[in-house]
Amino acid sequence: MAEPAEPEFFFDPTDPAFRRNPYPVYAKLRDEHPLLAGPLNSWVVSRYEDVEALLRDRRLGKDLGGTQFFAQVAGAGPDEEPPPFLGLGLDGWDANLFRLLDPPDHTKLRNLVAAPFTPSAVEALIKSVTAVVDELLADLPERFDVMEVLASQLPVRVLGDMMGIDREDQKLLAAWSTEIAHILELGAAPSEDVAIACQRAVAQCTEYFVKVLREREGGDGTDLITELTRAGETIEGLTIHQVAAVCVLLIVPGLDTFANLIGNAAVILAEHPDVLERLAADSSLADDVLDEVLRLEPPTHASWRVVNEPITLHGRTMEAGAVVLLMLAAANRDERAFENPDTLALGKHGRKHLSFGRGIHYCLGDNLSRLMAKEALIGLAKRCASIKPDDDEVALKPGLWLRGPARLPVTTTPRVG
Repeated sequence: MAEPAEPEFFFDPTDPAFRRNPYPVYAKLRDEHPLLAGPLNSWVVSRYEDVEALLRDRRLGKDLGGTQFFAQVAGAGPDEEPPPFLGLGLDGWDANLFRLLDPPDHTKLRNLVAAPFTPSAVEALIKSVTAVVDELLADLPERFDVMEVLASQLPVRVLGDMMGIDREDQKLLAAWSTEIAHILELGAAPSEDVAIACQRAVAQCTEYFVKVLREREGGDGTDLITELTRAGETIEGLTIHQVAAVCVLLIVPGLDTFANLIGNAAVILAEHPDVLERLAADSSLADDVLDEVLRLEPPTHASWRVVNEPITLHGRTMEAGAVVLLMLAAANRDERAFENPDTLALGKHGRKHLSFGRGIHYCLGDNLSRLMAKEALIGLAKRCASIKPDDDEVALKPGLWLRGPARLPVTTTPRVG
C-alpha cells in the first residue's frame, strides 16, 4: 500500500472519547480525509458515495486469509509476537471461517441458505415472531433491562426455533455468540482471557453444528438445519464443516448485531417520545422508524473488504492485498447524501442507509432482521407510553466496530388502553 507523503489525521478507534461519540470524528474524516491511511495499515473510507460504490465493487473481496492485515490481527503462528487481535492466533478450521466469504465458496454457501430468508419465507414467520415478542414483553414491569428482556432474547428464540434447536441449547448458542462476536471486531485488542474464550467458543459452536448436522442427515424435518443437510447434498465438494460454518456465521452476526440494533432503537425512542407516540398510534410507521434507527445508529459501524485489484480513489491508489474499512456509520450521516443527517426524520430521506451493505455481500438476514426489529419496536410502543434510561450515560459493549448497549435498564410509563 502506498504510504502518504506527509503525516495525516490520526484516526484512533480505540480512543474512549471516540467510542462514546464517534460522529464528530466521522465528520472530520468525510470533510478532510475521505480516504485515510488508517489503523493496522488499512484504508478508511467514509463518504456515502464512495462507501456505496465500494460495497458493490467486485475488485474488493472478503477473504482476509492471505493478507498482512490478517497476520497482524489474527496471528501467524507461535513464533510471532502477540498481535493486537486474538493474541494466540487462529489456525485450522477457525481460520478457514474467514476464507468462505468470496466466490466461488461464498456463492454456493449463500445459495445454500438463501431460501429461508427470502421476503416470502420471512413473511410467513410474522405470526411466530409476533408471538415471541408478546411472550417476552408479557407482564412487563415498569423498570426492566431492554437488553436482557428483549434484545438478546428475541433473535436467539426466532433463529433457534427456525433451526429446530431446543431452548436449553439456544442458551448455549447465545453464550457462544457473545464470545465469538469478538472475531467481528477486527483490530480490537481483547485480553488474553477474552481471546481464549473466543477461540474456545468458535471451536465448540462449530463442533455443535457438525454434530447436529450429522444427526439430521437423511431426515424429513422442515427445520433450517435439516433443510441445509438436504440442500448441501446437491452441491459438489461441500463439506460438513462448511455447512457448519454457515450455521456459525448465521448465529453470530444474527444474535449480537440484532441485540445492538434493538438496544440502539430503544435509546433513540427514549430521546424522541413523539416518535414513540406516533408508532403506538400507527404501526405502519415501523419501517420508517427502523430505517432511521439503522441510519443514525447502526449496530455495525464498519465493514471490511480486501483489495483484489488496485483501486484509485481521491487521487490515491489502494494496492492489491490492502484492507479497506468502509465506515457505514459515517456514510449514513454524510451531508452530501442526507439533509440534516444528524436529525431523525421519518420518511424524508430519498437515499437509503448502508447499514445492511450492498452488492454480493448484502446482509442475507436483512428481511428477518427487519421483521424482528419492527415487531419489537411495535411491541415496546404498544406497552410503553415513555421510556427513560436509568443511567445518564448508556454503557456500551466493549469493541471497535460493533456498537450497542451492554445493558439498558429503563423506567417506563405503562400505556393505558
